[in-house]
Amino acid sequence: MRCTLLVRTFERQRRGVLHIHPVLGFGTPAERHAAHLYAGYLDKFAAHYGFAFTERRLRKLSSKAAAAYLSAYFVTGKKGKESLHESVMAPDMPRSIIHVPTDLTQRSGVTMRELRFRRFVWFIARAAGTSLEEARQIAMRAVAGTLDLSVDAFLPSPRHLAQILGREPPAVCS
Repeated sequence: MRCTLLVRTFERQRRGVLHIHPVLGFGTPAERHAAHLYAGYLDKFAAHYGFAFTERRLRKLSSKAAAAYLSAYFVTGKKGKESLHESVMAPDMPRSIIHVPTDLTQRSGVTMRELRFRRFVWFIARAAGTSLEEARQIAMRAVAGTLDLSVDAFLPSPRHLAQILGREPPAVCS
């Protein structure tokens, strides 16, 4: 019986130790049983591996509630804890402080590459004052290497934007 790991996050506590938040599958009887076994073994072997307190109480949360719970630790530094920026800058943090298993990203299609691309599209849309669809077209050309990524590409004039999109430039009233 395997425990289904959905997400694992590291939190750097003020006292200098790393704390792990595992998010486990809990939707089926088999997943609940496996999660309870995991918690039991974690508690049983904690002293041997130098772990401090381990939480034995498991809570069933909706995916939205679990995401809110985890993000509160990183976004704002809930209850005096470090923010995400402080955590990622700490030299003792692992390279990847938030891990989502590859089988989950493959099923969902949500990857860091996709999220970075979406952020790039939003940046272009805001900088150029275009719609998201037009910004996506610009970003696709940039990613494909068919667009000059100079500063002007990010802050295009109406004429340059029209050229990128293959349209006539808009009329300008003077």
